[in-house]
Amino acid sequence: MTMTSFSSAQFRIALAHQLTRAILTSATLGMVAGGAACSGDVVRDRTSGEGGGGLAAGSGGRASDDASSGSRGEDDASSGSRGEMDGQGGGIDGGPVSTSSGGVYYDTVEGSHCIPREEVSGQGGAGGVGGAGGQGGAPASPCPPVDPFDSKYHFPRSGCGAYEIGEGVLRDGQCCYEYIAECASVGRPFVVGERARTARAARREAGAWGAAARPDVAQLTPADRAALADAWLRDALLEHASIASFSRFALEMMAVGAPAAMLAAAHEAALDEVRHAALCFGLASAYAGAALEPAPFEFGGLVEVSSDLPEMAARAVREGCVGETLAAVQASEQLAHASDAAVQSVLAMIAEDEARHAELAWRFVAWALQAGGDAVRRAVAAAFDAALAAPPPAAPAQAAPALAAHGRLEGAALATTWRRAIADVITPAMRTLLSAQHRG
Repeated sequence: MTMTSFSSAQFRIALAHQLTRAILTSATLGMVAGGAACSGDVVRDRTSGEGGGGLAAGSGGRASDDASSGSRGEDDASSGSRGEMDGQGGGIDGGPVSTSSGGVYYDTVEGSHCIPREEVSGQGGAGGVGGAGGQGGAPASPCPPVDPFDSKYHFPRSGCGAYEIGEGVLRDGQCCYEYIAECASVGRPFVVGERARTARAARREAGAWGAAARPDVAQLTPADRAALADAWLRDALLEHASIASFSRFALEMMAVGAPAAMLAAAHEAALDEVRHAALCFGLASAYAGAALEPAPFEFGGLVEVSSDLPEMAARAVREGCVGETLAAVQASEQLAHASDAAVQSVLAMIAEDEARHAELAWRFVAWALQAGGDAVRRAVAAAFDAALAAPPPAAPAQAAPALAAHGRLEGAALATTWRRAIADVITPAMRTLLSAQHRG
C-alpha cells in the first residue's frame, strides 16, 4: 500500500502506532527505536539513524472521525502576505507567535489586497414613479468596506482569522485594502525568543530553489492562482526555516550528549526540509507564474545553543511532539482532498517525512526523561499541559473547491484536523510516554 492509498483516518491510526512503538522501545530498552518495522508498515523503512520504522498499517482501533469513508472537511492551509517580498528577516511578515491553543503557532501577517472596483461598487438606485430606472451609480464611497471572509473577495485566508481591514483606497481601477490577520501554522519553527523567524520571499528571473513542480493551472482563475501562490509560498518559507531549526537541534543534542542515531536523524530531517522547501517554492512559483525563492535569512546575531535539558525537552514537546505531529496529520488530510497529481506527490512526501520527524521528537523526549529525571519530567508535563490546554479555534473562512483540489484546507477544516490529531495521536502518545517513564 502506498501513501496515496492511505486515508487520513488510517494515517492517524498508523502514526499513533508508530509513536507508541518508538516510545516503548526507548523506555524499555533504554535506547532509541531502530529495529525492524512491524508487519503492515506502509512507509519505507530507513536506517537506524533515520528514525526507525515507518508508519504501521494499523488494522485495529478507531479514529475519531469517518474520514476513511469520505466525510472530510474542505480545504486550505497556510496563507502568506502579498506584501513586500524583498525585505529583512524577522517573524513571518514581522509577527510574534505563541504556542497556545493546542500547540499551534500564531503570527501576525500584514499585507495589501486589491479588488477590481466593479466587484465592490454598489448598484444604481431604482427610477422614480413612472420614470426610467436610475443609472448604475457610484457608491457612497468609491471603495466601501468589505468582508475578508467573503470568498468572492479572495483575501489570503488559509489558516488566518481575526482580520483588521483598513479603509479602501482606489488605485488604477482597483480598491486596495491594507490588512492585518492572525494566521496559524504547525511544524517545527525557528524560534528566537517568542518569535518564529523566517526569511522573506524574493522574486528572481530564474529561481534556484523551486523544484520542477507542474500543477495543472489551466482551469484556475487568476484569483485562485494568487491564493494558491500565497498559501504555498507561506509553507515554503516555514519549511525553509525548519532547516535552521533542525540544525540548531542537532547542535543542542550534541551539547547534552544525545545518542548518535538521534544526531543522524536530525541531520536527515534538515535535508528533508530542504527538499520540502524546494517543492513548496516550486508550487508557489508555478501558481504565481514567477520564480519565488527565499531571500537571505537574517538570524539577527549569534544563534543561541542551549544545553539545558529540561528546556530542550519542553521545546521538543511544543515543536516536535505537538507541532510536527500536527503537521504530519495535516499533510495527510490535505492529501486526502487533493486531486492535482503534482500536489499529491508533494503532500505524500511531506506527510511521510513529518511523521518521521515527529517520531524523532518523541524519541528524544523519552531519552531526555531517562537522562534528566524529575526536572525533565516536570518540564515535559508542563509543556504538554500548556500546548494542549485548549483546542485550536476555527477560522470562519471558506475555501473554494479549486483550492481544495490543490491541497489547501480552510480554517474550520484545519481546526477539526488538529483536534483529531490531538485526540487520536498526541494525547495517547503523551500518556504512553509519561506512564512508561514513570514505570521505568
